[in-house]
Amino acid sequence: MSKGKATDEKIDIARTKVARGERRKLKLPLLELADGSTVELPVMIVRGQDPGPVCYVGSAFHGDEINGVEIVARLARETDTRDLRGTLIIVPAQNPLALQVQHRYPVGHLMKSPLDQSPADPWVCFPGHAEGNMATLIAHRIYDELMSHADIMIDIHTPTTGGCYAPFAFLPPTHAGATVAESEKLAKAFGADYVLASDKGVYVQDTSPHVVMAKAGKIAMGLEIGEGGKVDPAVTERGFSGLLNMLRGVGMLKVERPVTGRKLVISDMTPVRAHRGGLMHRIVGLNDDVKKGQVVAKIIDLFGEVVEEIKAPHDGPIVRIATFPIVSAGERVVQLGVPR
Repeated sequence: MSKGKATDEKIDIARTKVARGERRKLKLPLLELADGSTVELPVMIVRGQDPGPVCYVGSAFHGDEINGVEIVARLARETDTRDLRGTLIIVPAQNPLALQVQHRYPVGHLMKSPLDQSPADPWVCFPGHAEGNMATLIAHRIYDELMSHADIMIDIHTPTTGGCYAPFAFLPPTHAGATVAESEKLAKAFGADYVLASDKGVYVQDTSPHVVMAKAGKIAMGLEIGEGGKVDPAVTERGFSGLLNMLRGVGMLKVERPVTGRKLVISDMTPVRAHRGGLMHRIVGLNDDVKKGQVVAKIIDLFGEVVEEIKAPHDGPIVRIATFPIVSAGERVVQLGVPR
């Protein structure tokens, strides 16, 4: 059972008691800035009238992940306490400093002192530390005051500006414990096109929140959906419907939405990069299934000449595409899934 004791008449989260059937909007202090102002984390706690699990749902660890903010805000706004079993801890912007500048990181602090503020990403700093740098402090406050109370954790992301993902879920590594299988069931309930089940790569770092939570015996996973820096109503609708289906899957809601995703489990994603610079003319789209050797994009130089045809290194579906047409050598143009 969660640290929050969701079966009690009142649950204590972030030193705030919330009764059954109650909604509470909080401002959790994170850290103090040079001018004496306090960075605060917006939090909504929605407690159902009936007992049940505690579920943490957060978005925008990175400031350009705008679609996730819309999805999570809609969950906070539209969840009726009469229909909910258990408690939702909803955090629409997990890194307010990054959101303010619509950037992956709070770039002002990184530019001022890049070595001291490295790592600059709270997402790779869990469970955080009260005596650490800014990113580590943010991670510590979120984990200690909010996330650790939960039985279930859902972390919503969007690729960086200039990229777009087909909806996919990423799971903790298999060594994280028995709850990984439950996380895969949740990902399929969401209706993700792809479910990344891997023991290597950036999505299974030991200091990322879903891995830390899984090792603590919690059901935890992340989602990537939409295009960085943009709000797309269709993506918001799909993300919101997917969340409702996930909450239904753990018995917190009765509502059910149509599930349309491919739900293909992949073991890896291969970045396919340009070797020449110029203007990228992409030939394939999200979810296209391509064959080894198929041309996925062409690079055109500034005089209109084709200087490179970029070919798929293996068979697989297109999981991610670049949306900026200007590329330099080494930049990703697409990402290919490797089916399990």
